[in-house]
Amino acid sequence: MGFKLSKKDIVKEIVKSGKDPKYFINNYCRISHPMKGLIPFQTYPYQNDLIDDFNDFRFTVILKARQLGISTISAAYCVWLMLFHRDKNVLVIATKFATAANLVKKVKNIMNYLPEWMRVAKIKVDNRTSFELSNGSQIKAASTSGDAGRSEALSLLVIDEAAHIDGLGELWTGLYPTLSTGGRCIALSTPNGVGNWFHKTYVDAEEKQNDFKPIILPWDVHPERDQAWFTKETKNMSRRQIAQELECNFNTSGDTVIHADDIAWLNEQIREPQYRTGYDRNFWIWEKHQEGSTYLLVADVARGDGADN
Repeated sequence: MGFKLSKKDIVKEIVKSGKDPKYFINNYCRISHPMKGLIPFQTYPYQNDLIDDFNDFRFTVILKARQLGISTISAAYCVWLMLFHRDKNVLVIATKFATAANLVKKVKNIMNYLPEWMRVAKIKVDNRTSFELSNGSQIKAASTSGDAGRSEALSLLVIDEAAHIDGLGELWTGLYPTLSTGGRCIALSTPNGVGNWFHKTYVDAEEKQNDFKPIILPWDVHPERDQAWFTKETKNMSRRQIAQELECNFNTSGDTVIHADDIAWLNEQIREPQYRTGYDRNFWIWEKHQEGSTYLLVADVARGDGADN
């Protein structure tokens, strides 16, 4: 944009930005780059798709590789939502309070780097881990312990590194009612094994068993990454780290007692029993007993819900 804008142009730009978050972010948002300092936020195609999804769907669950700028695009979306809408209440939760606070800091920085005339609402109450705008919109970071945001109605809940948050299922049960008045949720994370809230939510979303829109962003969605980048990046990484941080693979990520390759092999051996008998047909027979054979019986009597050891 030119340096001297007429009042008419300013109004036009504000209206255009308020209508289209992608236009606003690409033309007016600036971010801190570790090497280049303050640079304009030029979004990649996958980030543009994300902004569309944030607008089109109330709930999004993002399974992602690391360092794709997903937290940053989420922060920029928060800026747009808060700046151009009155009384929006945003809550950010993450594994560590510092991680959530860092995302709030990104939102604040993007807000402060905007051209003066674009700041249609000013920061009114400014704390280290939260701030409020003059239009009534506010954002705050919360730790996952305690009753984070349970009492107030939320416009947007951002859950950063969701797969790594212990007890998120219970927390979600408490937070879900605060979104009932039309609030939105963005849950993003690298994978961390199976069975946790993030894994279940993502898998259920893929099977259309919940209201979440599932999005998968492996390492190669980034247009500047190729096989040479991947080879260099993974040189000193274990298979588990590659699965977790770059490949978006639930099964090989996390810490399982049995190696994921063995679990995959076991899954391939699954067969229907020859017949079912006994009470409620719950005694399944795959093969009849053979005389002279030695048998080993293995039984796992836990319920399988992670709470019955």
